[in-house]
Amino acid sequence: MTCPICCDIFVAAHIGTCGHSFCGECGWEWISQNKRFPTCAVCRAKLSASSPMIPNFALDNTVNRHLQALANSGREEWQPGGTRINEWNIRKE
Repeated sequence: MTCPICCDIFVAAHIGTCGHSFCGECGWEWISQNKRFPTCAVCRAKLSASSPMIPNFALDNTVNRHLQALANSGREEWQPGGTRINEWNIRKE
């Protein structure tokens, strides 16, 4: 459930052509460092220059269910208005 770049729970997950997933912002920031020959931050495989990543809707749905489970578990930081869910929502915007 965590991005290999920022080590936090995925936000707007994207998947590279190699199969690894990242937060959208983390992945695009990584790729922007080498737009001409983009590589994966995990395996360093060459990514498609024209479309290095696409949204990973399946992972986004899984993350949303995970966040609901954290809130339902009674952990205050994941309850509506809690510190962690507020931080996650800010990153999502």
